[in-house]
Amino acid sequence: METMNSFSKISVIIPTKNEEDVLLHCLESIFNQSIKPLEVIIVDGGSTDRTLDIAKQFNIKILKEESFSSPANARNLGVNVAKGDILLIMDADVQLHKDCLRYALEKFGDKDVMIVLPTELNIDHSYLEYLQRKWNEGSRTSLSIGLKRAKTSGFVAFFRMQVFEKVKFSTKYGFGEDDDLITKIEEGFKGYKMVVAPECKVISHSPHGFKEFAMRYAWWGRTFLYYFFDHFNIRSILNISSLLLPFFVIFTLFLWLIIPQLFVIFMILFFLFVVRVLIVCVRSRSVMFVQFMLFDLLRSLCFATGLLVSPFNIKKRKGR
Repeated sequence: METMNSFSKISVIIPTKNEEDVLLHCLESIFNQSIKPLEVIIVDGGSTDRTLDIAKQFNIKILKEESFSSPANARNLGVNVAKGDILLIMDADVQLHKDCLRYALEKFGDKDVMIVLPTELNIDHSYLEYLQRKWNEGSRTSLSIGLKRAKTSGFVAFFRMQVFEKVKFSTKYGFGEDDDLITKIEEGFKGYKMVVAPECKVISHSPHGFKEFAMRYAWWGRTFLYYFFDHFNIRSILNISSLLLPFFVIFTLFLWLIIPQLFVIFMILFFLFVVRVLIVCVRSRSVMFVQFMLFDLLRSLCFATGLLVSPFNIKKRKGR
């Protein structure tokens, strides 16, 4: 059993791009920890707002991505310069509870623990964010991948530095990069442990407004193909089927108006769509059936748009 003092050096790595609305609260939560981190590293992907001005108010290291910008690339750059024994890699829209670092370190007392995941405090800042949280509560069981099993909306996890001596985040992916990382860790560290620290609490955010929401799902669609073909399995098939089901309901509806023989196919897809939304309502213990249908349709259309344009937009397929 290791002691807390034997690996008390924590490096915090945060990829950023136009995060002026959330970065200040994120950094304040880090510097208000009961255990101070060794260093905080921001890797910026070309922000055009006040992100870097806010970052410069704190004693942190700022790196800039050059020709290629993506969250995975930014995380790798941060890992390459980090000096800590433990790495906290987190999105800029995540805030830490005051004792988050302390409780995470306690879990690393077990030498077999390679990854510690926090738990999420539910704080909604808009109805759209509330809707996404309730949807996730009802659907995540069948669709969770990678580090999302921690039930957080943003990326946030603690790693031993030695993990990244063998593996890196794949810049090939946007969607599914965390799942790919876990797969590589499972292959490289036999018998490793990934544990959840219940007392290590974080606040993470889903998109607050329509623009941010649409951009996220379009980006996931644009970056999905690499992940899908490299990780072709039941889970990836379920993911894409779930995300595209409402799109195909609308698509077959329009085709049915032209080709009446497609009515049966349309009704089958519509039935599956309705049943899936009902299941989410039951699991999330909510009665937002209409809201969930509209939400699912909107995210599906955004995802499908990104997916359809990805073959014609090679340069942006992997980046932000």
